[in-house]
Amino acid sequence: MSIAKMKRVIMDTNYWIALKKNPDLFKEFYEVCSSNNVKVYFSYGNFIDLVKAEEQDLMSKIIAAIADYCLPPTPTSGNEYRISDNPLSLIPDDDFRRFAVQQTQGIGMVETLQYIFRSSNWEPVDEFYNGIEEYRDLIHEYGYENLKGLAFKDHLEKQEDSEKLVLHQHELDIVKYVKGEVYLQRFQVMDSNEKPDANDIADLEICTQALLSDCNMLLLESKWINLELIDRVVENIEEGIKPETFDDFDRVISELKTESM
Repeated sequence: MSIAKMKRVIMDTNYWIALKKNPDLFKEFYEVCSSNNVKVYFSYGNFIDLVKAEEQDLMSKIIAAIADYCLPPTPTSGNEYRISDNPLSLIPDDDFRRFAVQQTQGIGMVETLQYIFRSSNWEPVDEFYNGIEEYRDLIHEYGYENLKGLAFKDHLEKQEDSEKLVLHQHELDIVKYVKGEVYLQRFQVMDSNEKPDANDIADLEICTQALLSDCNMLLLESKWINLELIDRVVENIEEGIKPETFDDFDRVISELKTESM
């Protein structure tokens, strides 16, 4: 008898919301996730999406029932990425997180999530939109390789007997490189007149965390699958490990059922 491989799942926020809208889907997914061979991660990208959503009290119950771990905000640098079993790790501000620890002592997971949602807000600053448009224009004018060289200019070195500059990935910390590569690939597939979408921040955070964590099943919007965003990033990462990507909830559930048998 073969040993089932552990499945570690990250989902785009639309699929979390689908669980709220469809009780039968929630029941089916809950049952398959109860297997010891399935772990579900709740991403910080999911959190900033749901901060703006409705019925957060109900969503808190769904998240508490399904998620095994939380993925805190991706740091700007580092050589490893941590996961957490504490939903308070989703709070990016250190001072507020310490305050929230005091306020949520002795209460359960659902109540803690409800407190975090009620106490949080998130909106992109104007610099986000301006920055995205600037990088979109730069990558269309100068190309991916030149913009990548600019982004990681401190790690470029001349090749021996050549004036060519090369990027040594092994000298970069993995968090900074993967996060940068995800955004560069997003800029590369933007149309020249495409306007920045605030929802992209959450989606790109989810993609980044899927690549930095040990996730091996990633349920994404069809948009990102069709643009081959994850494939493009992994192709540019030395020893990059690509999670299997899906845009069909039923297919994910079917595969999880098969793996758990």
